[in-house]
Formats: sequence, structure tokens, C-alpha cells
Amino acid sequence: MLTQLARSSEARKIELTDVSMTVIPRFEQTGSIGADTIQSRLIDIETSLHIESPASPEAITKLVATAERMCFLMNTIREPHEMRNSTSLNGSML
Repeated sequence: MLTQLARSSEARKIELTDVSMTVIPRFEQTGSIGADTIQSRLIDIETSLHIESPASPEAITKLVATAERMCFLMNTIREPHEMRNSTSLNGSML
């Protein structure tokens, strides 16, 4: 997100004097490894973006919205994606 915010601010000529972001994920794990019932999942993610800038609130609001749409990680979390996995053991596919 911060990379996309920097890219967007540079393209729009919006000065950012200080930027930081706090990301707090919440996870849940249930079941048992021994019983082979273990399940893990991401419950939600809370973010707090802190910006110092001489730009107007309207310009910053638009900038943040653009950066969020450009952020690969946010998109990956918000939208379901197909996963393809493979496992090999000693050079042979399982």
C-alpha cells in the first residue's frame, strides 16, 4: 500500500511529508495437528494509515483510494483467487 501511495503521490504531484501504516491481522486456528483436523484462517485485517501533508483532505482522500485500488496485497486479500499447489518428495511429484 505504501509503495502505491508513493507512486500515486508522485504522479499527482502531491507532497507527503510523513506516512506510516499499521496493519493488524487477526487469525484463528482450530482443531488438532495430532487428529489431523487443524484449520487456520485469516479472520480480518485492520489498517491505520497516518499521513502528514500540506495537500487538501479531498486530494488525500482521492490519493488513498487510488493507492488502495493499485495495491496488489489488498486486492489479493479482498478478492478470491485460484491457488495452484504442487508438492515433490525427493524429486518426485506426490
